[in-house]
Amino acid sequence: MTAYTNYGKTSSAKSSVRKPKLSERDRRTSKRIVFKNHRTTSAKAAAELSIHLEHLVSTQTVRREHQKSNIRGRDAIAKPLITETTLKGEKDGVMIT
Repeated sequence: MTAYTNYGKTSSAKSSVRKPKLSERDRRTSKRIVFKNHRTTSAKAAAELSIHLEHLVSTQTVRREHQKSNIRGRDAIAKPLITETTLKGEKDGVMIT
């Protein structure tokens, strides 16, 4: 309201938002690096991404961008080993290992 009363402006001022570290093309390159090797670490992905770009990218930036893209590392769920002997040892629908 003060901008209107003081200067007669009806449009909002330009936002001074921090510029993004990675462009859309950089994000696609980062995704391609991860999808090429799912078990890569963020440090290795950042190092490989820095080779493709003209500036260095920190591991925290890579993690942040991957989380925004819903790319998250997960531990595998421990599952019982099913073999012929464990199938024969099954009793009342419960596995005996």
